[in-house]
Amino acid sequence: MATVKHAITENDVVALRERVGGWAEGTVGTAVSIYYDAALVEVSDDVSGEALDMFVVPAELLEIRPRYRTLPASSMEA
Repeated sequence: MATVKHAITENDVVALRERVGGWAEGTVGTAVSIYYDAALVEVSDDVSGEALDMFVVPAELLEIRPRYRTLPASSMEA
């Protein structure tokens, strides 16, 4: 069975598949601009949301991550 790969689009949450510049493999960021074979990625502080860096990454070095976060168990109670 063939697997269909989702193309990266603007605002996708992405992770680095390997080290890029000073950023380690697994670093998570947001694709803010898409090019033919690359994306401009913004890495932000998890707490403040402040942009820490922006850099162009070849598409083959990016992995799309889910956009949602797991809610704490207490928020599920009625």
